[in-house]
Amino acid sequence: MSVGSMGSYAERSDAVAVKRVSKAGVYVVCSMGNDGRKGLQTGANPAIAKDAIAVGSVDNSYEAQLYLITPNGEKIFYIPGIAYGGWRSTICSTIVVNDPQATSNDGCSGPSKPVEDAVVLYAVSRADTCNSTVRCNKAAEQGAVGCLLYNIDSIIGSSVIPSGSISLEDGQSIIKIVTENSSAIFTFTNMLEFNPMLTVGAPSPFTSLGLTSDLLFKPHLL
Repeated sequence: MSVGSMGSYAERSDAVAVKRVSKAGVYVVCSMGNDGRKGLQTGANPAIAKDAIAVGSVDNSYEAQLYLITPNGEKIFYIPGIAYGGWRSTICSTIVVNDPQATSNDGCSGPSKPVEDAVVLYAVSRADTCNSTVRCNKAAEQGAVGCLLYNIDSIIGSSVIPSGSISLEDGQSIIKIVTENSSAIFTFTNMLEFNPMLTVGAPSPFTSLGLTSDLLFKPHLL
């Protein structure tokens, strides 16, 4: 079964039910939970019940990724924003690099350059005081048709225009291209390609891990 919520205790009714069913000779297998990004001890009930067999997730050998194409034909893979998502069809657009120096709070006050009918690129740093939604929605207000953030894993993004996140290396690659030719055209796609995962076999970042309230090590299986 795949039910439950984080931070539960083994005395809850669903955990007690698992205990009783297990004593009757039935094996109960439960999802450990999807709150691993919040830290350890994030297991969900009824998986944390003493008699439940808790199962977590591991990264696959390959993952399907969306991508954009640079003017020289190279693919840059991006993670779509959660709110609106990525590009829903293939479009061609220039990219405006908001701040090539990548100073803190890049884009928090809105685009510093004209971005109408273009995709804007923002840098992300730990010192930032605003999130991706603020930056991307302000870009949309100025007429941007898309929003990219680099040096970050995943984003909420805009609720009205496509958005996505890319690596630091890919962000720097785009900056180099745009610096050499500000009119360079990039192709943004909604197509997927399977890529090998460097973390194959490791626990997935989202899967819950750690001790339960009864000090049990879970999940049992990955």
